[in-house]
Amino acid sequence: MGRDLANFKKSARVADLTQNRPQPIFIRYILTRYIAAMDINNLCLGALSLGEASGYQIKKMFEKQFSHFQAASFGSIYPALAKLTEQGLVSFREETQEKRPTKKVFSITPAGRQQFAKNLRETEPSEQYRSDFMVLMTFAHLLPQERLTEVLERQTAQIKAELETLQEIYANNQRLTCGMRFTLEYGITVNQSLLALMEQRGDQLVLEIEMEKREASAP
Repeated sequence: MGRDLANFKKSARVADLTQNRPQPIFIRYILTRYIAAMDINNLCLGALSLGEASGYQIKKMFEKQFSHFQAASFGSIYPALAKLTEQGLVSFREETQEKRPTKKVFSITPAGRQQFAKNLRETEPSEQYRSDFMVLMTFAHLLPQERLTEVLERQTAQIKAELETLQEIYANNQRLTCGMRFTLEYGITVNQSLLALMEQRGDQLVLEIEMEKREASAP
């Protein structure tokens, strides 16, 4: 009976590793926690509440001030601005440029400010993340050792770069509001903790997964 139970457990481990069947509760948690939809319209209103800006300038805001909690591309920003303009929440003026196409400079309307304030009042303070890294780690047992090492090294480098960016913004932008500075402090603290985890556990994780694979494939 004991031997049969041991063989069953070993078979289950092999199935989990080779047939990609982790626990449903764990997968459900990963999917709901780390994959989220982003309301780009609301974020554009927020950017314009700080002052008028072109689509390019809004994108740069997402790359810098907002980089640690949201991301957006030109492909999503301009349709959002067009929709907000149609709704009367945003207006724009055209600015001529020498030897360059005319630039649209957007500003938030009074109706847009009211809508953004309403959105802020109704938004729940939840946190969700879209993370390909977390997906890769969930199925790390299916990656070759070389690929897993590469993923961990690249993620560590990205966290370091993000941390340096946040620290630079914090140090060189003294006119930020208290709330904005807090979001930077929050991002810095989170990335410092993540970096510590990566440096403490990265190499050990590779060894643990290789050992797990060997145990699962043993007769």
